[in-house]
Amino acid sequence: MDEDILIDFKFKQDRPGLGDLFLITGTEHAKFPAKTRNFEQLAHLGFEQIHDFFGILNEEEAGDDVIVWLFPMIRGEEAIQHAGPFDAVRLSYNALRNVPGKSVDVLEECYDLLLENFDVQVLLNGLPIAGFEPVSEKISQIVGRWRAEGIEPGSEAALLLEDDEDWDDEDDDFNYSDDDR
Repeated sequence: MDEDILIDFKFKQDRPGLGDLFLITGTEHAKFPAKTRNFEQLAHLGFEQIHDFFGILNEEEAGDDVIVWLFPMIRGEEAIQHAGPFDAVRLSYNALRNVPGKSVDVLEECYDLLLENFDVQVLLNGLPIAGFEPVSEKISQIVGRWRAEGIEPGSEAALLLEDDEDWDDEDDDFNYSDDDR
């Protein structure tokens, strides 16, 4: 399923390091000092460090545990355990796992603040965009498609559907033949 909305913000000039990016949590990193304070402008959104990445946790009962993920990027790949500097940051939002409405507003605010505070080129699923409208349209298409199938995005059924697919992918790694017994 392709329900993920991936928005890349490619830095045109100053590439941030981990210390800069960590300010998104509202605190400074103990080992990596910030060179600029731009990411501090997003701290009020409630980003937390989750493993190697950052996310805004869902405070509602319905929907995914994380509304929006933010991944540091190097050469088009998510940077794991890397101090930077980063070429880009990626916002990731799953339109099936999140409840439409407030969660989309959170994504849009992240989008707007990154655009306001950085000199970036913005890509939606790899294609350049000039505003949030293509993101909204893509989310609306996904939501409409699932509602037509009788699945409400962000519902328990939607979360189970995605979980089933994750299990299906893992099943490919196992051989269930009688020869293995």
